[in-house]
Amino acid sequence: MDRLLSLSQAARMVGVPRRLLQQHIQEGLIEAFEGHIRVSELRKAYPEADSDRSGMVEKVQRLREAALYKANRDGKPDVDHLSSELQRARVEIARLQDDLDGYRQLAAETEERLLDMQERCDTRQAMMIGTLVGWFMNQLKLREQR
Repeated sequence: MDRLLSLSQAARMVGVPRRLLQQHIQEGLIEAFEGHIRVSELRKAYPEADSDRSGMVEKVQRLREAALYKANRDGKPDVDHLSSELQRARVEIARLQDDLDGYRQLAAETEERLLDMQERCDTRQAMMIGTLVGWFMNQLKLREQR
Protein backbone atom coordinates (compact mmCIF):
# COMPACT_ATOMS: atom_id res chain seq x y z
CA MET A 1 0.00 0.00 0.00
CA ASP A 2 1.29 3.44 -0.97
CA ARG A 3 1.90 5.77 1.99
CA LEU A 4 0.73 9.37 2.05
CA LEU A 5 3.19 11.99 3.28
CA SER A 6 2.56 15.54 4.36
CA LEU A 7 4.25 18.19 2.24
CA SER A 8 6.81 18.75 4.99
CA GLN A 9 7.62 15.05 5.24
CA ALA A 10 7.87 14.74 1.47
CA ALA A 11 10.15 17.78 1.26
CA ARG A 12 12.45 16.32 3.91
CA MET A 13 12.47 12.97 2.13
CA VAL A 14 13.64 14.38 -1.18
CA GLY A 15 15.72 17.21 0.29
CA VAL A 16 13.91 20.15 -1.30
CA PRO A 17 12.10 23.15 0.20
CA ARG A 18 8.40 22.69 0.91
CA ARG A 19 7.51 25.67 -1.29
CA LEU A 20 9.20 23.98 -4.26
CA LEU A 21 6.93 20.95 -3.81
CA GLN A 22 3.94 23.28 -3.61
CA GLN A 23 5.06 24.92 -6.84
CA HIS A 24 5.41 21.51 -8.55
CA ILE A 25 1.91 20.57 -7.41
CA GLN A 26 0.50 23.83 -8.80
CA GLU A 27 2.32 23.25 -12.08
CA GLY A 28 0.90 19.71 -12.29
CA LEU A 29 4.29 17.99 -12.04
CA ILE A 30 3.25 16.19 -8.86
CA GLU A 31 -0.24 15.05 -7.89
CA ALA A 32 -1.39 15.73 -4.34
CA PHE A 33 -4.42 14.60 -2.38
CA GLU A 34 -5.74 16.96 0.30
CA GLY A 35 -2.29 18.33 1.04
CA HIS A 36 -0.58 14.94 1.00
CA ILE A 37 1.64 13.28 -1.58
CA ARG A 38 1.88 9.56 -2.29
CA VAL A 39 5.37 8.11 -1.96
CA SER A 40 5.05 6.57 -5.45
CA GLU A 41 4.17 10.00 -6.89
CA LEU A 42 7.15 11.51 -5.14
CA ARG A 43 9.47 8.81 -6.49
CA LYS A 44 8.26 9.51 -10.04
CA ALA A 45 9.22 13.17 -9.72
CA TYR A 46 12.36 12.49 -7.66
CA PRO A 47 13.73 9.03 -8.53
CA GLU A 48 16.78 9.61 -6.33
CA ALA A 49 14.57 10.06 -3.24
CA ASP A 50 15.45 7.97 -0.22
CA SER A 51 12.42 7.12 1.93
CA ASP A 52 14.63 6.57 4.99
CA ARG A 53 16.02 10.10 4.69
CA SER A 54 13.02 11.65 6.42
CA GLY A 55 13.90 9.92 9.68
CA MET A 56 10.41 8.48 10.01
CA VAL A 57 11.67 4.89 10.10
CA GLU A 58 14.09 5.66 12.91
CA LYS A 59 11.46 7.59 14.85
CA VAL A 60 8.95 4.73 14.65
CA GLN A 61 11.64 2.27 15.72
CA ARG A 62 12.55 4.43 18.75
CA LEU A 63 8.89 4.67 19.75
CA ARG A 64 8.44 0.90 19.49
CA GLU A 65 11.56 0.24 21.56
CA ALA A 66 10.43 2.69 24.22
CA ALA A 67 6.99 1.06 24.38
CA LEU A 68 8.51 -2.41 24.72
CA TYR A 69 10.88 -1.18 27.40
CA LYS A 70 7.98 0.23 29.46
CA ALA A 71 5.82 -2.88 29.31
CA ASN A 72 6.50 -5.85 31.57
CA ARG A 73 6.12 -9.45 30.45
CA ASP A 74 2.92 -9.89 32.47
CA GLY A 75 1.29 -6.85 30.87
CA LYS A 76 1.22 -4.79 34.06
CA PRO A 77 2.32 -1.16 33.86
CA ASP A 78 5.89 -0.38 34.89
CA VAL A 79 5.82 0.95 38.47
CA ASP A 80 8.83 3.21 37.92
CA HIS A 81 7.22 4.73 34.83
CA LEU A 82 3.91 5.29 36.64
CA SER A 83 5.74 6.84 39.59
CA SER A 84 7.61 9.15 37.24
CA GLU A 85 4.40 10.17 35.47
CA LEU A 86 2.69 10.80 38.81
CA GLN A 87 5.55 13.04 39.96
CA ARG A 88 5.45 14.91 36.65
CA ALA A 89 1.69 15.42 37.11
CA ARG A 90 2.22 16.70 40.66
CA VAL A 91 4.77 19.25 39.46
CA GLU A 92 2.43 20.38 36.66
CA ILE A 93 -0.51 20.72 39.09
CA ALA A 94 1.63 22.81 41.44
CA ARG A 95 2.71 25.05 38.55
CA LEU A 96 -0.89 25.47 37.38
CA GLN A 97 -2.01 26.26 40.95
CA ASP A 98 0.67 28.96 41.15
CA ASP A 99 -0.52 30.38 37.83
CA LEU A 100 -4.13 30.35 39.04
CA ASP A 101 -3.19 32.12 42.28
CA GLY A 102 -1.34 34.74 40.25
CA TYR A 103 -4.36 35.33 38.03
CA ARG A 104 -6.63 35.61 41.07
CA GLN A 105 -4.27 38.22 42.55
CA LEU A 106 -4.25 40.10 39.24
CA ALA A 107 -8.06 40.09 39.15
CA ALA A 108 -8.25 41.43 42.71
CA GLU A 109 -5.74 44.19 41.94
CA THR A 110 -7.61 45.10 38.75
CA GLU A 111 -10.88 45.36 40.66
CA GLU A 112 -9.22 47.58 43.29
CA ARG A 113 -7.77 49.90 40.66
CA LEU A 114 -11.06 50.16 38.78
CA LEU A 115 -12.94 51.02 41.98
CA ASP A 116 -10.27 53.58 42.87
CA MET A 117 -10.62 55.15 39.40
CA GLN A 118 -14.40 55.16 39.78
CA GLU A 119 -14.14 57.25 42.95
CA ARG A 120 -11.97 59.86 41.22
CA CYS A 121 -14.13 60.28 38.10
CA ASP A 122 -17.07 62.48 37.29
CA THR A 123 -20.56 60.95 37.47
CA ARG A 124 -20.76 59.86 33.82
CA GLN A 125 -17.34 58.22 33.84
CA ALA A 126 -18.05 56.63 37.23
CA MET A 127 -21.19 55.01 35.79
CA MET A 128 -19.22 53.64 32.87
CA ILE A 129 -16.51 52.26 35.14
CA GLY A 130 -19.22 50.83 37.41
CA THR A 131 -20.65 48.97 34.43
CA LEU A 132 -17.18 47.68 33.58
CA VAL A 133 -16.58 46.55 37.20
CA GLY A 134 -19.94 44.78 37.23
CA TRP A 135 -19.14 42.95 34.01
CA PHE A 136 -15.66 42.09 35.26
CA MET A 137 -16.93 40.65 38.54
CA ASN A 138 -19.62 38.67 36.73
CA GLN A 139 -17.01 37.17 34.40
CA LEU A 140 -14.86 36.18 37.38
CA LYS A 141 -17.81 34.44 39.05
CA LEU A 142 -18.70 32.59 35.85
CA ARG A 143 -15.13 31.33 35.50
CA GLU A 144 -14.93 30.26 39.15
CA GLN A 145 -18.01 28.05 38.67
CA ARG A 146 -16.33 25.97 35.95
